[in-house]
Amino acid sequence: MKQAFSRVVISCALVLAGCGNGAPAKGPNDEPPPFDDPKGGEPKGPTAPASSGEVKQGMDAIQAGDFAKAKEILTRAEAANPKDPQAAFYLGVALENTGDPKGARAKYEKALSLDGKLTEASVNLSALLLDANEGKAALDVVEAGLKAAPTHAMLLMNRALALEATGDAAGALAAYGKAVKAQPDNHELRYAWAELLAGAGKKDEALAELRKVAGSGDEKLVVASANVFGKLGAFADCVKVLDGAIQKKAQADLHTRRGVCRHELKDDAGAKSDYDAALKLDPKFAPAHYYLGMHLKTAGKLKEAQAALEKAIELSGGKGIGEAAKKELDELKAGGGKTPPKK
Repeated sequence: MKQAFSRVVISCALVLAGCGNGAPAKGPNDEPPPFDDPKGGEPKGPTAPASSGEVKQGMDAIQAGDFAKAKEILTRAEAANPKDPQAAFYLGVALENTGDPKGARAKYEKALSLDGKLTEASVNLSALLLDANEGKAALDVVEAGLKAAPTHAMLLMNRALALEATGDAAGALAAYGKAVKAQPDNHELRYAWAELLAGAGKKDEALAELRKVAGSGDEKLVVASANVFGKLGAFADCVKVLDGAIQKKAQADLHTRRGVCRHELKDDAGAKSDYDAALKLDPKFAPAHYYLGMHLKTAGKLKEAQAALEKAIELSGGKGIGEAAKKELDELKAGGGKTPPKK
């Protein structure tokens, strides 16, 4: 999952701006159809007093989403007081949100030169650098900011992201842990940490964090966690998570994913019912045709399997899941209509 970079938008006190291998045969990238990356919110907090009346007007315009107006007001505010770090910082916010990242970067840097303890500027500048794939520069900004605010939640988050961007996997893993400790209710961050733990082979720790995410009530994160549960072989967790998601809103991709996890639990009848349910909801959902075809192939129902695989190829245009379907279909045809040996 791609974690959103933490930014401060409107206050000096943190108001922000902005199943694995479980199938009869493996699909593209060795996993079932992917879910969208979850997009979560970031923590909010109270605003701090503005340094001047014009800065306050600019802050209000930012809060209202009128960044062009904010840019106009804050340009005047900065001209009136070039040594006001707030004016420079909020002008940077306005510039960033009007499509001028270069100008925003200059203003964030100026704000920090005027007040090295202006944490919001460190947060936004490091996020901007991460957006630009300048991980090392972002890390330098974060480390400087943490000297003034060592437990700052968003700086800790951006530090983890910066370490990951610079290829320091071990450092990133530890940094994510600290960031999660600072923001225990940020379930998107916890999910990202769980993914990293899983990638590092720390299965038990990853599962513990994923189960917390699964209990968060955040629908997209709960559903996405099923994918990682599957990769880690925790198929019972995968099914349990998707049971709840399907109960709230049945969707073809959710039924397909649950069917894959049910297959791994040797519940092939349940898997078949899920693939059928998926196709009832969306007859054009190619992955459901693919996994149904694989189920039928394994069950020896070769004529029906061939039809399902052909449908998967047709609906996908032969791309992605269609490539896997074509490979399985070719194998089936090469067998002369005989049930292929189990893989």
